[in-house]
Amino acid sequence: MILTTTSSALRSVTLVLLLMMWFAQCSAPENTEINVADFYTEQGQDMTPVLSRVLEYAKSKGVKRVVFPKGTYHFYPTYARDYYCTIANNDNGNRRVAFPVIDFSGMEIDGGGSDFVFHGRVMPFLIKNSKEVVLKNFTIDWQVPFALEGKVVDVDAKAHSFDISILTPYEVRDGHLYHCIEYEDSEYERTYGDKFRRAESVCNIIGQNIIWDPNTMAPVFNADKMSGLNYKLLRAEEIRAGIVRIYSPYEELPPVNTIFYSKGEYIANRLCPGIRVVESSNVNLSSVDVYHAGAMGLIAERSEDIFLDRFNIRLEPEGGRYVSTTADATHFTHCKGRIEIRNCTFENMMDDAVNVHGVYMRVKGVIGENTLACETYHPHQKDLIFGKVGETVRIVDKETLQPKTGELILKSVDRLNEKVVILTFNQSIKNIAKQGDGVENLTWSPTVLLENNKVRNNRARGFLIATAGKVEVKNNYFSTQKAGIRLTSDMRLWNESGALSDVLIEGNTFEDCVFGGGGEQSVILIDPEISSPENEKFFHRNITIRNNTFKTFDSAVIFARSVDGLNIIANKVIQTTTYPSIAHRKKQITVETSRQVRIENNVFKTLDGQLIEVSFEINQSQSELTEE
Repeated sequence: MILTTTSSALRSVTLVLLLMMWFAQCSAPENTEINVADFYTEQGQDMTPVLSRVLEYAKSKGVKRVVFPKGTYHFYPTYARDYYCTIANNDNGNRRVAFPVIDFSGMEIDGGGSDFVFHGRVMPFLIKNSKEVVLKNFTIDWQVPFALEGKVVDVDAKAHSFDISILTPYEVRDGHLYHCIEYEDSEYERTYGDKFRRAESVCNIIGQNIIWDPNTMAPVFNADKMSGLNYKLLRAEEIRAGIVRIYSPYEELPPVNTIFYSKGEYIANRLCPGIRVVESSNVNLSSVDVYHAGAMGLIAERSEDIFLDRFNIRLEPEGGRYVSTTADATHFTHCKGRIEIRNCTFENMMDDAVNVHGVYMRVKGVIGENTLACETYHPHQKDLIFGKVGETVRIVDKETLQPKTGELILKSVDRLNEKVVILTFNQSIKNIAKQGDGVENLTWSPTVLLENNKVRNNRARGFLIATAGKVEVKNNYFSTQKAGIRLTSDMRLWNESGALSDVLIEGNTFEDCVFGGGGEQSVILIDPEISSPENEKFFHRNITIRNNTFKTFDSAVIFARSVDGLNIIANKVIQTTTYPSIAHRKKQITVETSRQVRIENNVFKTLDGQLIEVSFEINQSQSELTEE
């Protein structure tokens, strides 16, 4: 079963041309605002060409505000302008865009409480080379999601299989299950489209998956035993229309009445983020609800000063779905200035709520006294804009994650292809850099404030932060499948950079986090991935965790590695019985390879109401406890 866009929903080319002729005769109040109602003829029509013309008109006349009467507006890809997008941590390629906010100096789009519904492969918002941009008062959703949902209706332990009743468009072919997104209907598509739809990822083979609990509206407990975001493709057969049998490669089978969810094959399932912000500044998003996106809700790259207030990634109240975005709620790569996120709800995503980081370029070869050939490692970082002339960088050892140079200035940046760039510095790096080392951009390191937010019912973590700027995480609520907060960096899979220097985690509530299983976990996880730690050299500095409440069924509350200046003070741990324990660590606080560590006045409330001291251990000879 594949859902196609009905021909009645799309306007003919003739109608579009007539609309464009009519647009040319329209006028709007000069230099004040445009009411979108003046530019369309009827509710329900394809608004994509309308918005393209509205924004073109606004730019030509210097109008800085666009308003929508409250309503439901549909956006199709047919008449959308396309742009080749190399999107960090997402899939690259041509993206048709409904709202191209490009080269604007001042633009406010006020949805007036409207619902914006998107169809097929269209990216709602592209904010590029712009400043002073405001988006507010609307929702974002897709008519057909970028994923497959199916209810488990039967389990066969002998065959190690389970049957699902599928709730979304799908195909079964060649022994595999595919989820299908909406595509344009036409005579040509009906006759010849199948071979093209495969190449264009209209139908994506089921790979990465997870099991959802309809009672908690969250991933099931210990989900890693029965599902996974790995590379396994699942063998499947259609039993009858709407019922598909899946042969599981995992240790356990999902219980009957749980929900099987898959966003497709790895490196092919981050197609359409809700909002992309790139090379822009002073962007404000407020009172916006993203109910779904075929990737991240918001991805920001090389941008400065971004402010979110009541920007929510959440389930549509009457939608009947279990998952909001198929990747992170929000993601910030190589940003600077201030990132402020306040009063937001992030729920039911297939990945993290907030991720802030830089990227290590990896040294491929030394080709001169002061010149390196560097490359991106992860496929989702191809054509990443790493740096520009005049920016400050440094070289970092791949094993220790310690700097090998002081500050270097980029004298030239020569892109060879989507993976390799030639970087020339203002100083010699002879006999310093070696193959595999990292190059880190220091110019793009934002300060971050995360305050009064809720994160719940999602796969993976809450906040991942890696930046040299000041970080404050205050008065948030977390109930996440894995760590509520993770402070890390690596030169392995994602190559995310950013040693922390000033972090305050205060007044937060963590409730029954780390229920997903899958290796070493803690509610707060500080774990830079260092292959060869050096004596007396530490990755993070000055982290304070104080006056937080941890309601937890498990033992591992805080784990920290390689911190110089760690304060864990006046936190309260409350035992719950929500799930059985699955932690490998038995102490509530574990610290490794750190210095100047203060752990004091932390209490544990047992099930019988007793208040006792939180248990902790400090491992390895480099760790040092400061008594005060």
